[in-house]
Amino acid sequence: MSLFLEWKKQKRTGYVTAYAGCGLLAAAFPLINTGVRPETFLSLPGNPLDILMNANWQMIAMLNILVSILGACLMYHTEYAEKGWEKMSSLPIHTGRLFLGKCIIAAMGLAALLFLEFCSVTACLIHWFPQTPILAKELLCFAGFQFIITLPTVILMLVIASACESMWISLGIGVILLFTFSIFPQENLVLSLLPFSSPFQLFSMAQEQGRTTLFILVCLSETVLFLLGEWCYQKIRRSFS
Repeated sequence: MSLFLEWKKQKRTGYVTAYAGCGLLAAAFPLINTGVRPETFLSLPGNPLDILMNANWQMIAMLNILVSILGACLMYHTEYAEKGWEKMSSLPIHTGRLFLGKCIIAAMGLAALLFLEFCSVTACLIHWFPQTPILAKELLCFAGFQFIITLPTVILMLVIASACESMWISLGIGVILLFTFSIFPQENLVLSLLPFSSPFQLFSMAQEQGRTTLFILVCLSETVLFLLGEWCYQKIRRSFS
């Protein structure tokens, strides 16, 4: 029930529009980038999927994180506007369920983004690399890996937004974290496992370095940790409100 209520609330905001616009923009990037200089990509040796992902994923990941920041801010802006959060707290609805509903919707939004983006990559493979067979399992592994390593960033941003009544504060924190972690060396293992940095990692690179399982386990652990952290925060917040 809480998930249905959350979905109805988000439909009245710019949440769906923001995700749709960002998804289309991110999906258009590989098509435009490859279409402008196809000879550059065709001359590179190696797996065509790896070539396309190496050339385009940094920008796509940046857009995915930006829309996740914006989406989290929009979600909680509607809650705090006109004391809506206090009114919801007076109802027989557990605030933890409200947060979980937001997490599910945000995860669905991320999945929709990745679906559009990998459809675009598949279209590039079909058009510019027709001689290469497209393996659905390989695409699913890429998409699943990118979903798991981006999820902690999405959940952490929701935690930040839930703690800030002003949308501009949570937005500023998210943007600062994004650009701070994006300039850190991605080759450093510890830094690459942190939220706002892990989404820039590639499945092919993790495979080469033998770190696929490590990334999956650490990112899933981070996701659970942030969910528990939000649960504790809500407990403390209710005791002082």
